[in-house]
Amino acid sequence: MNLLHIIPRFIGGGPERHLLVLAAAWQKTDIGIRQKIVVLDPPVSAPLLIKARRLGIEILINPDLAAIRAAVAAADVVDISFWNHPRLYDLLSRQLPASRWVIQSAVAGTSQPQVLTAAVGLFPDRLVLSTAGSLATAAVHEANRRGCPVESIPALAEMSRLEGFRPRAHAGIRVGYLGLVEPTKMHPQFADLCLAVADRNVSFEVYGGGSWRGVLQQRFDAAGASDRVRFHGQIEDIRSAFEEMDIFGYPLAPDTSATSEKTIQEAMWAGIPPVVLAGNGATSLVENERTGLVCQSEADYPAAIRRLADDDSLRRRLGDAAREHAHDHFDPDRNAARFGVIFLSASESLRRSPVPLPGRDESGARKFVESLGPQGHAFTVSLAGLQDTTAVELAAAEDLIRQSSPVLANGEGGIVHYRHAYPDDPYLLFWCGLTSLHAGNTTSAERDFRSALALGLQAARVQQHLALCGNVA
Repeated sequence: MNLLHIIPRFIGGGPERHLLVLAAAWQKTDIGIRQKIVVLDPPVSAPLLIKARRLGIEILINPDLAAIRAAVAAADVVDISFWNHPRLYDLLSRQLPASRWVIQSAVAGTSQPQVLTAAVGLFPDRLVLSTAGSLATAAVHEANRRGCPVESIPALAEMSRLEGFRPRAHAGIRVGYLGLVEPTKMHPQFADLCLAVADRNVSFEVYGGGSWRGVLQQRFDAAGASDRVRFHGQIEDIRSAFEEMDIFGYPLAPDTSATSEKTIQEAMWAGIPPVVLAGNGATSLVENERTGLVCQSEADYPAAIRRLADDDSLRRRLGDAAREHAHDHFDPDRNAARFGVIFLSASESLRRSPVPLPGRDESGARKFVESLGPQGHAFTVSLAGLQDTTAVELAAAEDLIRQSSPVLANGEGGIVHYRHAYPDDPYLLFWCGLTSLHAGNTTSAERDFRSALALGLQAARVQQHLALCGNVA
């Protein structure tokens, strides 16, 4: 069977690694699935490209639409790694050849900008979720309505990276975080949540790349706690990182798109008890008081860390249960076999032309609004302007846009991401200006407002906001 994967990017994130773990697991069997990957948005990670080639996977980087259509026509099954990404959304709004279509959701799909809309549920022949938290989305409702099979399987983590794991002795209690060091991922009060753990015997080890390191370091410095945190940057040797941890502290942004987070799976596989905040897709990986601690509020987080730091037997009990659960539920070979069954079953069905996502040949702003479904109401109102609403309602909608969270403003699939994809769209520039103004970045806000004006946005829409930038000459 020829399986074609379509993925927005290939730079080293979880969805990319999932495909490589899938291929490695299938190599151990005689499943008979040959794979090709289409990457829509370069650049591509050189180490991952080398791994893919060693696994016998052909990679097509940034092919044009004709080449994608040819690859789809040649495949027996097309598998889409789905999240809101401008390049992917645009592709799925096009007319594509008949095939058997599988969508693997790489996001929970419950919050902006990563929304599993009803249109997403209309597209595939099979829909695979990576967290039970996605079951309530409009996409699943629509898939169920039309009889499209829906399954939930955790994304695959590369557990071979943990081979030879041995906890290493160290002074004190170390709470580890491994992931993107950005406000689009971490809880906005990450530093304060750590600092609220008053016990100076507890320190924090932060692994991962990102722009927020300096901001977090300054917060620890200002609290006189510089010695309680260490930033290690981006790493590949995750085994050594986990060997230094006693607790896995993973408080994420409230509107994160996180699902079956591989770092939580990996921590549990190593027997390190996780502490997470309730309310996101990743929470379902942890059973409170059995395989870790799930905090219902931010105030509960430092208390949970202190509780584990003070109780060796509790750490061991939760860690042992986490390890057992992970080996039962997150085993990559076992779950790869489940994916194999889905793809082979799909290959036996009739080919069909998918229902395109809405927004074909529309502006970038309109595509962005469509990608949010009903959750994008404020943007819909702003895009319509005074044609369909009152001045009061328009002002209220744009005030909501102005206060967009870092995830919605700057995260993947967010306002800035779409602005980069459609740099000449006046509404995307206007919305970027609003969020920059709210963040106190008046220079960026002024630049975006003036660009929106130059591209034809009505002056009356912009001038009141431009005046707040301090330079209206």
